[in-house]
Amino acid sequence: MGRVSTPAWLAAVLAALAEGDDPARWRQRVDAELDRLAGRVPVRVAHDTAARMLAPTPGDAGRMVGDLLRRALAGDRAGVDRWRDALRPALRELYRAAYPYAEARAVGYANAHAYATANGYPPHEVVAFAERYADLSAGAGVEAFADANAIANADALAGALALMDGEAFARAYPAALVRAYALAVANRAGVAAAPDVRRAAYGRLVGALTESLRAVPD
Repeated sequence: MGRVSTPAWLAAVLAALAEGDDPARWRQRVDAELDRLAGRVPVRVAHDTAARMLAPTPGDAGRMVGDLLRRALAGDRAGVDRWRDALRPALRELYRAAYPYAEARAVGYANAHAYATANGYPPHEVVAFAERYADLSAGAGVEAFADANAIANADALAGALALMDGEAFARAYPAALVRAYALAVANRAGVAAAPDVRRAAYGRLVGALTESLRAVPD
């Protein structure tokens, strides 16, 4: 008999994890737990997964979300509005850190430099113009990216977490949250270390998910 169907939210998370960490290294362990549970994965595992990604957000934003998640797992469930209010600043910080700022600034600088050169700017003004344009362009981009993703994802996640609804969590794009978490961790580490740190971030999520599944009784 084939394996019982994996919940949609978990299938999305596993697919995202496989993008960043070779599934040959971990999928067998996860599948063993899923087989043990016969596909009956409680929604508390989704909450625990979200906690691993959002609670580490620096400052009060991460602390507020972490508190709500821990209380929800203990049976003290907050309403949608409270979740939304806590999630928006945490997600804004997460997506701000996940934005490819260095790459965006480099593209902005190159385009502005080419424009200024083609339009006869003196050499010293070419550099100054390109620097200023790159800073303004990348700065505006990161804020727009963070705000848009925070608003959209907070609204979707708030309902799922408040209601402890696995199907709603699947509709809240958990794969995007996984990718944003890994990118944010990598970007905070700096360009040189980013690839290794990103892989390690995916690996930590795999380990945390496996532990969470193991904690579910038969």
